[in-house]
Amino acid sequence: MIKNIIVLFYKFITFYFNLIFLLFLYTIISQNNELHAQNLNLIQDAEIERTIRKWVEPIFKVAGLNSKAVNIYIVDDNSINAFVAGGQNIFINTGLILKAKEADALIGVLAHEIGHIAGGHLNRTINSINDAKNTVTIATIITAGLMAASSAVGLRTPGLGKLVTLGPSIAERNFYKNSRQNEKFADAAALKYMQSINRSCIPLANLLNDLGKQELLHENRQDPYLRSHPISRERIIEIVEASKKIKNKNIYKSPIDDINYKRIVAKIIAFTNNPGKTLLLYPKSNKGIHAKYARAIAYLRMPDLNKGIKEINDLINNNIDDPFFPELLGQMLFENGEIYKSINELQKSADMLPNNPIILLSLSRSQIEFGEEKENNDAIINLKNILQIMPKNIAAWKLLSIAEARNNNIGLAQLASAESSFLRNDYNLAIQFAKKARISFKKNDPSDIRALDIIFFSYEKINKLEPN
Repeated sequence: MIKNIIVLFYKFITFYFNLIFLLFLYTIISQNNELHAQNLNLIQDAEIERTIRKWVEPIFKVAGLNSKAVNIYIVDDNSINAFVAGGQNIFINTGLILKAKEADALIGVLAHEIGHIAGGHLNRTINSINDAKNTVTIATIITAGLMAASSAVGLRTPGLGKLVTLGPSIAERNFYKNSRQNEKFADAAALKYMQSINRSCIPLANLLNDLGKQELLHENRQDPYLRSHPISRERIIEIVEASKKIKNKNIYKSPIDDINYKRIVAKIIAFTNNPGKTLLLYPKSNKGIHAKYARAIAYLRMPDLNKGIKEINDLINNNIDDPFFPELLGQMLFENGEIYKSINELQKSADMLPNNPIILLSLSRSQIEFGEEKENNDAIINLKNILQIMPKNIAAWKLLSIAEARNNNIGLAQLASAESSFLRNDYNLAIQFAKKARISFKKNDPSDIRALDIIFFSYEKINKLEPN
């Protein structure tokens, strides 16, 4: 009888604390940036992505990482954050870009995130989660055993009830301890990387100082063992002290970096705020490139095509080798119904920056919208080039389906639809399109084999999703 009570009580306590701990882990994982499972609002912009990648390419090299294996995503979120998730994927919030104030602060944060990748911290986090779960289970067994044994001999032990919180408390603190160690490692790596590429760490310290001022509780009142990051003040001091020790006086400071940073900030502000606010922030009295850029976007969004074209043409005429100004003009023209003119401008941009998937996607969209045979065929070539670089680009597959259908290549159009459906996790629809596509293909030719692959992997995904 006593044995049965102990077993039942153990099962109950184990279930209870595993449930509590799973909820805890869910919160921690979210806080530690495993946000790839959520629906993030990503921004695709050729200029912003290229500018940031150009800044961090030297850091990838000194960190020993293959830059082509690391993806950089811009998240439309005003909070100040950057994180690594789902492998070698760096996510940067627009809020961080806006609040960084200068390029080196943003580069310093990205160096920190690259430190997480180089340190293999995602795998270490999974290990610390497993260790924490084991701690909870062991503490639960001990507590349940003590309570059951006490009950069996008729002892009243009210204090034992408090022990049931011991496991989660130890697990939580151990998890945060590992997390803080990861953060300290990433900070040290960032300092090392920034030193290696001759960039100052002081802007990063200034950014952390600004963040520290926004904390709701004074640092003296916070529990440093229950924080996923080291205390901001400690991090600032370490970064400043480390910067003072850097013997290399050849700190890289380029006015081009400042211009490019102001440009991407202006672009984010103009596209994420109402045009009126943008025009207040960047009045006509401001003759800077970034200000003209912001005004052009604001006029585009009003829409006031004439004023927008005037501003952007000024920029194009004074910066004839810049691919992003004709790209914006092409976008303005497309959105105002000037489809053929938009093709000419976007083609200029694509010629200056070959094989950029974002620019090629805009160009392909205009070409397909124009609808003539030559432009449609050009779009198919461009879309296939995009898919060579980014085979999981859903928008490219959708446009390719439309373009192939216009050329009466129904099988290829259905295959492209199957690809986009599979990438959207709509596996039943992917199977339907792939089966229809196979009717048009000879058995075992490459397209037929690809359709069979989609069918096979779609069924495999469906079977995994279905409850046993």
